[in-house]
Amino acid sequence: VRRGVLVMSAIPEVVPGVTYAKSGLRQWVDNLRHVENLPQRGPIVLAALLIVAAGLGLGDLILRGLRVRSSLSWPEKISLTFGIGMIGLSLGTLILGRCGLLHPWIVRGVLLVLAGNAGRFASGTAPRQTEGRAGAVGLVLITAPFLILMALAAMLPTIDFDAMEYHLQGPKEYYLRGKIAFLPHNVYTSMPFGVEMLHLLGMLVLGDWWRGALVGQLLIMIHAPMAAAMVGMAASRLASPRAGWFAAVIYLTTPWIFRLAALPYVEGPMLYYHAALIWGCTVALHPSLVRHWAILGLLAGGAMSCKYPALISAVIPFGLMAMCTRSPKAVLGFALGVSVAIGPWLAKNIVDTGNPVYPLANKVFGGKPWSAARETKWQNVHGPRPPSWAALNDGLLDIAGRSDWQSALFIALGPLAFLRRESRKTAWILLSYVTYIFATWFLFTHRLDRFWLPVLPPLAILAGQGADWRRDRAWSIVLGLVTTVAIVTNFVYASTALTAFNEWTNSLVSLRTSVPKMLNKSLARLDTELPPGARPLLVGQAAVFHMNHEVVYNTVFDDEILETFARDRSAEDVRVSLIARGITHVYVEWPEIARHRKPGGYGYTDFIQPQVFARLVRAGVLEPMEPPGPDRELYRVVRGVGR
Repeated sequence: VRRGVLVMSAIPEVVPGVTYAKSGLRQWVDNLRHVENLPQRGPIVLAALLIVAAGLGLGDLILRGLRVRSSLSWPEKISLTFGIGMIGLSLGTLILGRCGLLHPWIVRGVLLVLAGNAGRFASGTAPRQTEGRAGAVGLVLITAPFLILMALAAMLPTIDFDAMEYHLQGPKEYYLRGKIAFLPHNVYTSMPFGVEMLHLLGMLVLGDWWRGALVGQLLIMIHAPMAAAMVGMAASRLASPRAGWFAAVIYLTTPWIFRLAALPYVEGPMLYYHAALIWGCTVALHPSLVRHWAILGLLAGGAMSCKYPALISAVIPFGLMAMCTRSPKAVLGFALGVSVAIGPWLAKNIVDTGNPVYPLANKVFGGKPWSAARETKWQNVHGPRPPSWAALNDGLLDIAGRSDWQSALFIALGPLAFLRRESRKTAWILLSYVTYIFATWFLFTHRLDRFWLPVLPPLAILAGQGADWRRDRAWSIVLGLVTTVAIVTNFVYASTALTAFNEWTNSLVSLRTSVPKMLNKSLARLDTELPPGARPLLVGQAAVFHMNHEVVYNTVFDDEILETFARDRSAEDVRVSLIARGITHVYVEWPEIARHRKPGGYGYTDFIQPQVFARLVRAGVLEPMEPPGPDRELYRVVRGVGR
């Protein structure tokens, strides 16, 4: 209903008082009319295409090395090779980074060599005639508006807090340092960073951390159509080509998929690997062939390299499937694939902290510099929530369609899959997988909505099967009406700022300065007014990606840096510590600290209080300066006599 109101508000004069100037149509025109700025996206697109070509070349080498011979269609080969190649590129970037070899020309050279192999791959992968050419045309026509806006939105600077804190900030720090090393001030960067390596690759190709992040975002977006291809091909194998086309359309037109493509979240690529795993199970796999199960293992490990929870949603269920074959070779192949894809990330954590899944499983593996206090704070926020009927009802309703970015087509068409006799067995298997994902989400997570998103690929396949449960004229009319209404309302909703930042054709030059001001005017002013070479310590703020100055900061789950300098230490000791770290200024953002301290917030150390700064001012360690905004404080670090 809300989306229907948005559709009516998009057309002038349909809703009383909504003139053209106030309509959604005017907003679309304004957001798309600055076509003169599109050439600014040229280097971003070219860099992304180079990385995609390199990924296809590397993926082809890996699959040839595994001697994969199967009757795969051209789209299946492209989609599978892409995913395997992205895993390889991410791992290669990790290895180069740990060796301190993150030099732009080294990376560009390697990518160019791999891209050269993509030409051989393309020449040997000619499309063959397949059933359903009309379906392919329909798929392109329906999804093209979604894909175009996805790509344009992906090439906009991020406005998401998590991205500015670690999804993009981590790769930025690696790029500026020229190596991948443990970041004790940002605990999130110790999680698997398979997707974030794509941002780092973009930064190295363009030699610019800001535009390079946009390259990574565009690469994330490309995972959406690749996942849709996997969803569609799985539905085709399980039911019919018609079911496949519908499944792909339903997946790509879901506002959640649009949102994941437009923002630098890791769930978009993670869903690709889940879709690819389901597809892989529809291909005739031979339990005796280690290499076939190794591919599934690579895909499962690729999902976990995006995010730890994929251990539960991808590695465990498909590992159990390998065990059900009762073939040691199948289990060995799957285990080897998983180990190759996720093993280097776990090894990195063992070297850095002693805990392969740091900061998780602290009670099992320990891990420094984690502490009991930090573990308690982490569990309070990220630990499982107590079950209740109300929470269960809320979760089910959100998946059914109440979630802001869910599509109504899943609940409208999915149940009909059980009326189609030919696909009823596979429908039950898919529903069992959906139930497993939902149950583990409900029981073992803090129930953030993004954690249940792996249900979308199997739900899309179910909806595709349901769309094809019968083919008489009456059903075709009903199906056309339902899908048209859902897709139109989904598109209108996805195109608004309710789903993602939508200044699609604005100048990237102006956005580079205007977005930070829009997000945090005080922080942007601080970044603008500090002299070149200044190195501020930020207290209470960690969303720092857009800052041009080198900053010292910590996330709320890390030890507060100023506290480690000042607790139980003299003012002169504090001065020495600040100067030793090269800190020239101290910036305090009290509203952010207050937000964390509110009930239900992440929590914040009680040590940071106004009297701490007052003491350092009296001792001559800090000198107050004009604050860049209300309820903010800024101090200059006084170097002391003779310094």
